[in-house]
Amino acid sequence: MTETAVPEVSTGEVKARALKGMFVLAARTLASQGLRVVSALFLSRLLFPADYGLFGIVSYAASLGVFLGDLGLSAALVRQPHEPTRDETFTIFWCHQALTAVIVATVCALAPQLTRGYALGDGAVPMVWALALGLFLSSLRVIPLMALERRLAFSVIARAELVENVVQVVTTIALAALGFGAWSLALGGLARGAVGLVLVWWASPWRPRGAFRLDVLKRLLGFGLAFQLPPLVAALVAGWVPLVVGRILGKEAVGLVNWAWALASTPMMLSVVLNRVAFPAYCRLQDDPAGFAEYLRTSLRRLSAVLLLAIPCVVLVLPVVVPLFFGERWVPAVALVQWFSLEVVLTTLTGLLATAQNAGGRPWERLAVVVGVGAVRWAVGTWVIHRFGLAGIGPVGLLVGLVELWVTAWLVTRLNAAMRGLVAQVVEPFVTVGLLLAGACVAALAMPVAGTLARALVGAVLFAVLVLARERLPGTLSLLGELKDILGFVRARRAASAAPAGPAT
Repeated sequence: MTETAVPEVSTGEVKARALKGMFVLAARTLASQGLRVVSALFLSRLLFPADYGLFGIVSYAASLGVFLGDLGLSAALVRQPHEPTRDETFTIFWCHQALTAVIVATVCALAPQLTRGYALGDGAVPMVWALALGLFLSSLRVIPLMALERRLAFSVIARAELVENVVQVVTTIALAALGFGAWSLALGGLARGAVGLVLVWWASPWRPRGAFRLDVLKRLLGFGLAFQLPPLVAALVAGWVPLVVGRILGKEAVGLVNWAWALASTPMMLSVVLNRVAFPAYCRLQDDPAGFAEYLRTSLRRLSAVLLLAIPCVVLVLPVVVPLFFGERWVPAVALVQWFSLEVVLTTLTGLLATAQNAGGRPWERLAVVVGVGAVRWAVGTWVIHRFGLAGIGPVGLLVGLVELWVTAWLVTRLNAAMRGLVAQVVEPFVTVGLLLAGACVAALAMPVAGTLARALVGAVLFAVLVLARERLPGTLSLLGELKDILGFVRARRAASAAPAGPAT
């Protein structure tokens, strides 16, 4: 088993590669979001809440297999100091396939019980089988994709993912127009997975060559389990929507919740980009605590500034936008979208902090947080649904998300001394801006203006005035100042790329 040493890479070079990857993936994300908006506009007219509910319940069972079939072994390969060997990648690849086969067989066997328990009808069983078999489309691409990510080859990944997004949107809309209902969502996802698998294998330099070695599995399993268990637990926690809401309120309520979350979670695509770039970059910065801390602080400040200036404006205009663009059938989901939009800010910031935890070698701390938050969400969430119905889901998610952000930020400060003061820097902007948004909403509702559009405009103006007043308060993070820094940084990058390259460059 021959090891290939990783070339020496300086802190500055790692940041530069990560930054380039972030820009490339961000551009892909913007294009994907455009496709997502187009898809939502069409599908909201072609499908009904019951269709989204049926797909949400069925796909939940299959989606757990994505986490169970990985065990974090590929992340362990990314984090190790030496370049993965043929035997290592070969061993992990076939472990993924074997485990996925067991999961697919289990899900297929339990499909009839799942569909009967939620009164989905026998027609839902084939959908469960199809989505379960689609897990191989994910497992077969894990190692080839890991080889590209370890080299920070995100431009190649971005092109492949943009193509697969186009395929999914076109397929889903076409099938929905033909009357396939919930099946259009399922088959669109499978088409995306198949195209993405082909493109990743075509672009990746990795091929399954080598020997299976049990010692490799034993060595990587410790970190891998700790890395993968938090997202697995988070997926189980997310199951309280299809499982609890579906049992108590029915599949149409699940459809409203899933549709609301799909619309509100659009900014989380930015979180996915940041986390994918940040994890290999943070892993390379393990020996530079000060550089690690500064990179994380800058990312969090700028991310907070962008989200906290944009998301509240979205929240204020949703009562106008949803019925206008998506139809009256989705008006009951407006409040859910508003609450979920604010929760997405917390989830995005927490995701970046969790990536720092994993890269810093503290995955078990992350697991403890996720388990505790999950237990609270299930217990409190179930009681709230019984007591308040759909109206209680949003506030519970926001409060639990805020606690998770605070705890995670506190744990990250323990990674090294340069992280001190991170908790206040992360939590303060969300709390203060959230209170300003609440005040603007209450004041707009209390004013003697008629019409949803008028109230939205009044609320937006009040919120803008309050944010400007906040900028003058001592001890608060200047959101507008961070925004100016971002624009200055972009201008400097453009000027540098436009300048002729000299011998020194």
